[in-house]
Amino acid sequence: MSKVGVFPGKFLPPHRGHLTAILRAHALCDKLYVVISERSHEDGELCRVAGIPYIDGVLRQRWLSQELQGLGIRVLLQNEDAIPAFPQGWGEYAGLLQHTVPEPFAVIFGGEEDYRAGHQQHFPNIDYRVLDPQRTQWPISGTEIRNRPYLHWDYIAGAARPFFARKVLITGPESCGKTTLTRKLAKVYCTSWSEELGRDYQEDVVGGNGDLFNLEDFNRITHLQYEQDWHALRSANKVCFFDTDAVVTAFFSQVFLGNVANRIESFIDPLKYDLIIALEPTVPWVADGMRELGSPQIRQQSFQQLLDLYQQYGFPADRILRVSSADYYERLESCISAVDALLQK
Repeated sequence: MSKVGVFPGKFLPPHRGHLTAILRAHALCDKLYVVISERSHEDGELCRVAGIPYIDGVLRQRWLSQELQGLGIRVLLQNEDAIPAFPQGWGEYAGLLQHTVPEPFAVIFGGEEDYRAGHQQHFPNIDYRVLDPQRTQWPISGTEIRNRPYLHWDYIAGAARPFFARKVLITGPESCGKTTLTRKLAKVYCTSWSEELGRDYQEDVVGGNGDLFNLEDFNRITHLQYEQDWHALRSANKVCFFDTDAVVTAFFSQVFLGNVANRIESFIDPLKYDLIIALEPTVPWVADGMRELGSPQIRQQSFQQLLDLYQQYGFPADRILRVSSADYYERLESCISAVDALLQK
């Protein structure tokens, strides 16, 4: 008969200590089930105190499933809202765990020696094995990560990092230095960025002639930009930079065709970005054969229209940093200061 093991825990969030212990447990049995314990009120309070959005059980299950795929380890979710908290809920917990795991198991793995007495009482015929209770290899806890994720970034499981990564949007009208600034900031923070693909789309699909755009082109640009942003975020190092967003696409759809393409607004999320850097068009205009809104009056008007759109769509004003300096060094320094402050919160 194969030896079946169970590794329960909150995994709020999963980190390198969890993953290493799970892999060791897997090596000590023939089949392993990882069981995520979710208590929505208590877990939600832990996240609230740490100042982060609630990490629900399904999201934790998804992260661990990504990390453990291909190893034959099953990740299960167990909601414990209906049972008392420890220590009063030991008996109910034991019954629930045996119901959650679809077959009898011979060993329970954990990281806390304090739980041994409870396991011996309520799982009398099941071994309880503690792995690295002193956290000697990875001295980290979920609490420390929730409270200071950027200080402990290297401990966070890779699949969970996009959740914690700060998202910074660089926005503004044509020829205001967005692309160059986005790349520079990404290099400063050794991280990923997402470039504006509307220009490549204009060149590749409509022959470089903006007069040939139709509304469906703007729908496609928005969707392709969203997918590119998603891939950039997956490889982010604490912060990810974005060189445009759906509001900018809505703006150009309105400018070129008089209407906002019908699917653009479904991609607009006022709370998506932690910081929005709005570049005023105070730097010299660079004509490249594809830009069309070059007069000083139109540039300033475009900037104000863009800001009005962010307000119209409900973007929080306290997340928008207007950068008006025409000096590139001052622009870069002010943006670095803003991003540093964001990561120190």
